[in-house]
Amino acid sequence: MIRELFSARVYQGVLLQDVPAREAMRDCALASHARNNPDGMPWSRMHCQNILTAPESGTIFDALAAEVQRVVVGSYGCTPMTMTAREVVVQPGQFLPLHAESTELSAVYWIDGQARPEGKRQNYAGALALVNPSGAYGARKLPWEGWRSELIHASPGMLLVFPSYLAHHTHPYNGESASVELHFEITLNPQDMKRQHHHHANR
Repeated sequence: MIRELFSARVYQGVLLQDVPAREAMRDCALASHARNNPDGMPWSRMHCQNILTAPESGTIFDALAAEVQRVVVGSYGCTPMTMTAREVVVQPGQFLPLHAESTELSAVYWIDGQARPEGKRQNYAGALALVNPSGAYGARKLPWEGWRSELIHASPGMLLVFPSYLAHHTHPYNGESASVELHFEITLNPQDMKRQHHHHANR
């Protein structure tokens, strides 16, 4: 008997193409970054306040949070119990190191920024890499296996949702202005976690 193991369900789509709404989110995220991240690195934010519910955010992120919840319910058959987010601002030359989250699902929404990769030169600037859970990044693969990592070349308005156990990192960013992103950590209803059929939903 042959079984294919260790597949991971990943959602990729485009949300909230309204430019004024994204501009308001960008300005709020940049202000939060300036206030809460004096070191200026994309991983160094010390303040743990959820930007979705921060008083200074008002209702700016309400529509986006509702859309992320809709995607989780529709694509994973699960109900979010908690959803927190923080802004991540990546300046030219910066990147996110390899890491994984401790929740059930993670998501990234790109508000602004435009990387300039050159695939022919193997320059994957700004791309987010999702690492295959069956092997470490950079490990050799067998002839019938897929790539050890999947590169996501983001653009403003893109939403990516993936299991939090997937290690991920970014290649150094090279856009003219900063990449402004929201990174979500999502916990799921414990009753949903006990069910066994999510993997086969929506197929």
